[in-house]
Amino acid sequence: MFTLAQNLKFALRRLKNNPGFTIVAVFTLALGIGANSAMFSIVNAVLLRPLPYRDPQRLVLLAEHWPQFPRLSLSYLNFKDWRDQSHSFEAVGAVRNNVITMTGIPEAERLPTQNVTANLFELLGVKPELGRAFFESEDKPGGPPVALISHSLWERHFSASRDVLGKTITLDNQNYSIIGVMPSGFEILQQAPDVILPFEPWARTLPDDRSWHPGILPIARLKPGVSLEQARSEMTVIAKQLEQQYPETDTNVSALVDPMLDQVVQNVHTALWVLIGAVGLVLLIACANVANLLLVRATGRRREMAVCIALGAQRFDIIRQLLAESILVAVAGGAFGLALAWAAVPLLTRLAGSSLPRSNNVSIDLSVLGFTSLIALIPGILFGLAPARHSWSIDLRETLNESNRGGAVRAVLRTRAALVVSEIAFAMLLLVGAGLLFKSFERLSNVSPGFSTDHILVANIVRSPTAYTDRNVRLGFFDRLFEQVGALPGVRSVGAVSFLPVTGTGSALHFNIEGRPPHSPQEYTIASYREVSAGYLKTLQIPLITGRWIEDRDREGAPTVAVINSGFAHTYFPNQSPIGQHIQLGAMPDPSSPWMEIVGVVSDVRQSLASESSSEMYVPYRQADLELPVLTLSLVVRTAGDPLAQTNAIRSAVRNIDPNQPVTAIRSMQENVAQSVSEPRFHTILLSVFAGIALVLAAVGIFGVMAYSVAQRTRELGLRIALGASRGQVLQLVLINGVQLTLIGVGIGLVATFFLSRYVSSLLFNVPRYDPITLVGVAVGLIIISICACYIPARRATLVDPIVALREE
Repeated sequence: MFTLAQNLKFALRRLKNNPGFTIVAVFTLALGIGANSAMFSIVNAVLLRPLPYRDPQRLVLLAEHWPQFPRLSLSYLNFKDWRDQSHSFEAVGAVRNNVITMTGIPEAERLPTQNVTANLFELLGVKPELGRAFFESEDKPGGPPVALISHSLWERHFSASRDVLGKTITLDNQNYSIIGVMPSGFEILQQAPDVILPFEPWARTLPDDRSWHPGILPIARLKPGVSLEQARSEMTVIAKQLEQQYPETDTNVSALVDPMLDQVVQNVHTALWVLIGAVGLVLLIACANVANLLLVRATGRRREMAVCIALGAQRFDIIRQLLAESILVAVAGGAFGLALAWAAVPLLTRLAGSSLPRSNNVSIDLSVLGFTSLIALIPGILFGLAPARHSWSIDLRETLNESNRGGAVRAVLRTRAALVVSEIAFAMLLLVGAGLLFKSFERLSNVSPGFSTDHILVANIVRSPTAYTDRNVRLGFFDRLFEQVGALPGVRSVGAVSFLPVTGTGSALHFNIEGRPPHSPQEYTIASYREVSAGYLKTLQIPLITGRWIEDRDREGAPTVAVINSGFAHTYFPNQSPIGQHIQLGAMPDPSSPWMEIVGVVSDVRQSLASESSSEMYVPYRQADLELPVLTLSLVVRTAGDPLAQTNAIRSAVRNIDPNQPVTAIRSMQENVAQSVSEPRFHTILLSVFAGIALVLAAVGIFGVMAYSVAQRTRELGLRIALGASRGQVLQLVLINGVQLTLIGVGIGLVATFFLSRYVSSLLFNVPRYDPITLVGVAVGLIIISICACYIPARRATLVDPIVALREE
């Protein structure tokens, strides 16, 4: 009786003697296992791995819910009330994302920054790698200016020197003392800050206004024994109390309490599970193909196995030998698959870009190795059982006499046909999913943003709030910049805006209409608000419907004006012309706030390709600065040629005006729009690749089954030809057999599609999940491909010589 080692040694020798079979089987499995390992490494890092904090399951995020906004950051006053009045939380902290200018170095640099409350590090269970966190006394107005820096900044600018503590860095023209260095890879809510500053000194500079939402993101830790539902119930009560106290600002404002991890991954949760399901189908198709190969191989060895049994071998020994061979194939496929996954993971994370949260945690770790081992060994055992089952039913007398082979052959053919049908059904599912996503992405990409995107260069410019308190200096910089950039050779026009379109960002403010004051908070109106320069609307070539553009004369000292979009006009002035009407910022009329005359109406511009345009107003930036300082503008430049060719010229223009002013994120507008659809592009490309692999494997499976069928039916086909059947009839006979299998698989796949397509419906844009064109197109495509795959075996069948075939046996 063979030992396991002998079984494996003999199996290895058999596989080496049949390199064609071994290479095909191992490569097929490697494709399926590699794709699964790569996807699992992403799913594990993004969805399954806990957040790198103490007891992360007790961490929650708080947010406001408005009727107009499903999720909104908190106002500072609401944050304080929520924090002070709640009893469900062990602690409540907050973070606010920002960017800041670091000077005192050869070239000024914009750094991602966060303001955090002093208790946040203890709340998260995180300690600096070097130095200490903030004291409570430092997180107060008038406290000493201190800062924590990232491990990356420590290495870039301080050569990882341990005497960095106590050194001074200049941020927005203010000196800060470094008190600590954070661990490598530290981030909060997908922001990896280079600098962390105290929260309260910044928060106390905010307006005393509950409707002012400057991006405060509260993080809380549930007390031990307090459930999520209990915390939600308490916060609902607190929100209702604040609504009664402050009806002007908190009416219909409710509280959201959600697990921190759920919010971090909410945009990719469904898509990643759909992709892991899709790649699982690819593995099943690969396993079905390998099982088919093993069945053919085992059928060809029936006489050999019968001889072994006749000489005293037990049937269990034969089965164990077959399983040893299949497991070796699976292990080799797993090893090569892991290598493919290792090579694919960096490509996938680059393809996903910023749309994939926690992407810097994606790696081939021990959990991925364990998963790969599991998906290699279990299928190896399962598809090894298929030939083992047939070997168990060997009849020694019939096999050794080579009689009654038809029954065994038919059993193998039935099993292989069932495997091919399942492959086609799985391929149908994947191809339909890929087709739906591709059609959805095509429609999303073809959505007009409402302006011309060609020959446009954009760049972000953020002025320091502490260095440029003088509005004449602050606005004079922008005026000079527009003048110098507009005079550059190859530049046709220039403008600027506070928030670029098609980025999903922007600000929204309450406003009221002259002569139509709201009678209750339920009648408050809100609209998107953008500060623009005179040339912005013309530079983007946004169509002017009526009235005039914003012009250079619209500045301080002149009547305050605004241009609105078509959606604003239709919503608030449905039966009259908006030109000449007056609006005012603020929910209620306020004598201290100027009335803005509406002087123009422009077409709608999308702030996100996937959503409809909202009501929007454009205000001259010099007039807007009288209400709130304008510190951030994105430059928009229309060029005669390649917009990126102007990059160095624009940097030089900024440097000539202010050497300490950095310019960030210079890119073309087309790149800006493409970035906005990076997430659906990632899903579409990945599912299309998986569907393509499935299609190839299914076609190979059909080819293999039909080739084997023709080889086993040589005598029958020869007899048909001898009795008068034409070559065309034989060709038709074989093709019909293959098409029948395809039709069965397509039918099963269609039924499964109707049940499973709801899982991709949330990923679609303007495409029904039962899109008939996609379903019919995929079905017809599969049938055509199956006919092509069957043609070579069918053609071979027509070349059978009846005399040779009848003499063969």
